[in-house]
Amino acid sequence: MKEFVIVPDIKAEIKFFWKIFLKDVAVLGLVIFATMLLSQLFPEEQSKQQHIFMALGFVLAIYLDLRPRTNPGKRNYEVIWMLLLNRQPKLFKSYGYYEFDRK
Repeated sequence: MKEFVIVPDIKAEIKFFWKIFLKDVAVLGLVIFATMLLSQLFPEEQSKQQHIFMALGFVLAIYLDLRPRTNPGKRNYEVIWMLLLNRQPKLFKSYGYYEFDRK
């Protein structure tokens, strides 16, 4: 008889092995695929720059998938996405030099 695992949370991530999740594989695959597509735009004589671009794309893919120390519940790409989309410009007030009482 098969044993079914019941997850404690409805939003639990799908785990492949160790600490590798489906989201990790998807992000790595997406960034590396985009890097491979964009690397085809380099001309033949710029193969050295193309290899550097591909190496940097691989490093970027790993960085985007890491969890920051300050917010371990999110990944770096999620934090960047939240910073770009959830920006509230009216929330912060800019103070000028003369707005403070100087005694």
